[in-house]
Amino acid sequence: MKTIMNKLLLVTAGLFGATAVLADFDGSEALICSLGQIIECDYGAECMSVTNESTDAPDFVELDFKKKKFVATTAGENTEPDDIDNVEVLENHLIAQGVQGTTRTDPLGWSISINRMTGRAVLTAAGDNAGFVVFGACMPL
Repeated sequence: MKTIMNKLLLVTAGLFGATAVLADFDGSEALICSLGQIIECDYGAECMSVTNESTDAPDFVELDFKKKKFVATTAGENTEPDDIDNVEVLENHLIAQGVQGTTRTDPLGWSISINRMTGRAVLTAAGDNAGFVVFGACMPL
């Protein structure tokens, strides 16, 4: 009987845990995302794995869905917030899109897809003659 109760408790906890994770990634709460592996593709060259420092990529990005703002953070320094132009909440993914650096001469269009069950994320960005694919993970702020 004790074994059956332990299994029932484990299954129940798993169900409530999955619900909590989905709720965290439904676009209602701000998220912070750590950026890990970066792949850069330059026009006329092969794609290669690069570091945050060599591409001026931030260490973290904050997504505030209520304010519709995207903020990049490097070494504790925040950039000026950029707008989140589009948010789609799908069954298994949260997708946000926007443009970073609209006042600069080299803006980047970006899109991030966050797995609602795991928080794992893929960020893509494209600008003049270059594109980036960045793998990372997000969590509630």
